Amino acid sequence: MGASVTLKVMRSSKAAGVLFLFTLMPPAQAATQWICLRSPNFELYTSAGEKTGRQALQVFEEVRSAFKDILGIKIPNQQPTTIVIFRDTEEFAPYRPQGNIIAYYMSLSRRDFIILQDLLPEHYPMALHEYTHLVIHQAGMKLPLWLNEGFAEFYSTMKPMGNKILVGRVIPGRLEVAEQGLMDLREILKADKSSKAYNEADRMGIFYAESWALVHMLKFSKPYATRFETLLDAIGRGEPSDKALERVYGKPIEAIQADLQTYVRGSHFFEGVIHAKMERLDIQPEVEARDPVDIAVLLAGIEARGPQHDDAVATLEKLAKDNPGKTSPLEALAWIYLTGPHPQFAIAPFQQAVAAGTRDAVLCFSYAVKLRASIPDYDYVAALRRVAEIDPQMSEAQELLADHAFDNHDYAETVRRLHLVKKLERSQAFNYYRMLAHAAFETGDTVEAKSAAERAQQYAATAEERRMAEELVNSVAGGKSSPPSKAPEFPQGP
Repeated sequence: MGASVTLKVMRSSKAAGVLFLFTLMPPAQAATQWICLRSPNFELYTSAGEKTGRQALQVFEEVRSAFKDILGIKIPNQQPTTIVIFRDTEEFAPYRPQGNIIAYYMSLSRRDFIILQDLLPEHYPMALHEYTHLVIHQAGMKLPLWLNEGFAEFYSTMKPMGNKILVGRVIPGRLEVAEQGLMDLREILKADKSSKAYNEADRMGIFYAESWALVHMLKFSKPYATRFETLLDAIGRGEPSDKALERVYGKPIEAIQADLQTYVRGSHFFEGVIHAKMERLDIQPEVEARDPVDIAVLLAGIEARGPQHDDAVATLEKLAKDNPGKTSPLEALAWIYLTGPHPQFAIAPFQQAVAAGTRDAVLCFSYAVKLRASIPDYDYVAALRRVAEIDPQMSEAQELLADHAFDNHDYAETVRRLHLVKKLERSQAFNYYRMLAHAAFETGDTVEAKSAAERAQQYAATAEERRMAEELVNSVAGGKSSPPSKAPEFPQGP
């Protein structure tokens, strides 16, 4: 996975501690005002002062650049990342999702977040852990939970060494837990975010420790390292972790677990020197003016994802009441409800946001799709038309508007909307051209109908699709096309 690695032996010692990548120090006098700074790939909000905010952006930009070499992946530039850094433990408390967490990653519909309690140097490995999750998500990598958490722990101790990067330092706390005894490895490999191993307080630490130790052994232990990339390829193709491990290494899971137990209790660990560099980037973060209401909305939106949900909703409702015509509190309320257990509660704030002039196309699309069965037909169409008005390039909205027009026998509108689809996946092509052929024929445009029917025939992938395509081509040629009662469905979701 990524760049080449040179191994060095590292003695495991509880006293050795961890070498930290970051050496930022908190300001002598903490700021009380929230500010926003922007760099090429990050937007940062902090109450810890402009100087440390600038330093943090410098480091995150350099780490982002390094990750592209380390993991050998492309990180999309258009995916916004927001970092929120609080001043101290007290200020962070309402936003803490659970336990003693001091950093976490959160992916929402419009942006990805890294939330940090503070800028203390000893907490930066946690920030790196969460940023690893974010990079994996933005790169589109689908990893099982143990591998995702294991990589995040593994790279949390990253340290630059000239033109190289040191990874795989011992994490004393994780090693100590692993040495005390491991869980059944099959349970680790099959765990997801709803599993007891990942959620119960007395087992969560073991899950993290064992996931980290397993990734460490597979990456750096000589009997395993040479085939680690093969294992990752197999898992990336969807092969279950336990089956992939047994096939790639030619031994049962029980034997791999025995090797892991020996590895964590051994006299040394390996660390790796990756032949990539953390370049010193010349960035000049800019301070951007932000409406205090928008910052309050941002913070309340984060708070609403934790145990203070009700307080955050009350804050947003008050902000909406005190700032009539302001869209951000209403949009935040609509998003919270849409992504929660009672999405129908989003109707009132969404309609108020539309009346106030919202420009959030993704919110409008998500509202239409999520509440299709709960809202009147005209509200559904109005939301999708709002999307098309705000962002004509969002093909998913044009597709759904074409579906709706087709079902209501408005074939001219169907053709118009289909022509506005700018991005078409191959898996959608058959249904797209089939619908276009029928709609064009009904408007009297037999030339386009014939062309679209032939394109549908080209994209037919199954025996049934080939049968329908041949029938369509023949019926259009014979001048007697009969459109289906309902439009072929497109996948939903931007």
